Amino acid sequence: MDEGAWRIPDKGAWSGAALPLSAYSKLQSTDLDEVHAHMSAMLCDHDLRVEGGVPPITFRHNQTPLRSLTFNATDYGNPYGRVVVAIPPVEQLYLVQFSLAGRAEVSQNGETFTLEQGQMCVLGSNARTRQTFDAGYKHFTVKIPKSDLEAVLIQELGFRPGELHFSPRPIRLEGAAASFAHMVRTICDDMDMGLPGYSHPRTCGSIEDTLKRLLLVAVPHNHSDLFNGSVSGPAPFYVRRVEEYVRSHAEEPITLAEMVEISGVSARSLHAGFRRFRDTTPMGYLKNHRLAMARSMLKSGTENGVSVTTVALACGFTHLSKFARDYYERYGERPSETLRAM
Repeated sequence: MDEGAWRIPDKGAWSGAALPLSAYSKLQSTDLDEVHAHMSAMLCDHDLRVEGGVPPITFRHNQTPLRSLTFNATDYGNPYGRVVVAIPPVEQLYLVQFSLAGRAEVSQNGETFTLEQGQMCVLGSNARTRQTFDAGYKHFTVKIPKSDLEAVLIQELGFRPGELHFSPRPIRLEGAAASFAHMVRTICDDMDMGLPGYSHPRTCGSIEDTLKRLLLVAVPHNHSDLFNGSVSGPAPFYVRRVEEYVRSHAEEPITLAEMVEISGVSARSLHAGFRRFRDTTPMGYLKNHRLAMARSMLKSGTENGVSVTTVALACGFTHLSKFARDYYERYGERPSETLRAM
């Protein structure tokens, strides 16, 4: 496709008059068995049937991936009866579903609710899910691997909080949910037009990360309090364990590998924990603690007859010029000036 010759998406695609992602048609069929096999492969295993006699269907499914996420626009083309989809427990993925036209009745964990236009919900849990689509129902689904969202949680919190579970109840497209939906629509429209911005792996990776974070903000889940809480809350045990070790052994050589071993978590988790709860890195925390020790010793240095060199070495600094530079950057004066001032 030549630049400047991009096709314009149907303006009614997101209002239910048409279907998004028209450039990415995967299947059009009137055969229910073919539809069932196709959607089981594209999204997840499920049972499919039509209620209200045997009305005709003119099924359409459009789909395109970003990186690990896939976008799906679906119309069962059933103008008279109802389509019933029964999904067994889905443990490895989440389906974020929007109603484009009509209504769907969703049952999960003994609860039944209605998903309408202007709403979204997240499906996927250890329970069975049943959806009944009214005549003329069209919907849009974002398929997201569960492991991706749990990885975002670990990165943001600095520790593994446990299995993630979303509330299946519909929420209106307001606030963060509206931002999520608007971003999905923008991405899909750009891809439908053939714009190349989302084909680069680094670009699509960043876009996906933003969508995952927006979803974690928009839809209630069992870790919402942690994810939405202040980043300055109580630090996890492994951060405190490393801090205690640093305070007790600051004058000794300490490596990052030793910190990781003491913490009992991975280097990535340890780094994320210090970033989130201490706004620094593990090695940055060590340096700052040593500088604070040195300043305290320098302030009382006149009484004890110490020198800048002895203070630096006593606090674990082996490169005197680097110690002097770091000290000046932190306190705005040279170590010798602190010592003389006392």
